[in-house]
Amino acid sequence: MPAKRRTDISVADLIVTPHHTAFSVEDYETAKAFFVAMLGFRVENEMKNRAEPALGITVGMPGARCDWAMLERQGHRIELFKWLEPEGRPHGRHQADIGYTHICMQVSDVTEAWRRVTAAGWEAVSEPQSLRGGAARPVYIIGPEGCIVEFLELRK
Repeated sequence: MPAKRRTDISVADLIVTPHHTAFSVEDYETAKAFFVAMLGFRVENEMKNRAEPALGITVGMPGARCDWAMLERQGHRIELFKWLEPEGRPHGRHQADIGYTHICMQVSDVTEAWRRVTAAGWEAVSEPQSLRGGAARPVYIIGPEGCIVEFLELRK
């Protein structure tokens, strides 16, 4: 039986805006070309062989490496991952799997969001981490049906 979840705790006041939808893909270049050339997204940021230790901790895969891009169009972002280590499988809920990986909500305070969500009985993959030199502070929560919800604080 699943753990009883509290409904009297909320992070609604911390959410700034939905931030991105993420996909783990097998053919990174084809996927990127589809979103950029076909749908008109622009490459906002991209890293090849990305291997930040905090990234592996955030996604629950210590030692992970990936090719990564953030694509943007009119405020909506698509995040692409091609996991190099570990390699993804075509089905399932592991973050390296092909297809849906998580949804993300940009928040004003990721530590407070993490505190509230875990206090309500939801499991976090890790504590909030610092990525890209402190510019991004994410945490992954295991939501209903195993759905991963990321809370992301962006710092300027």
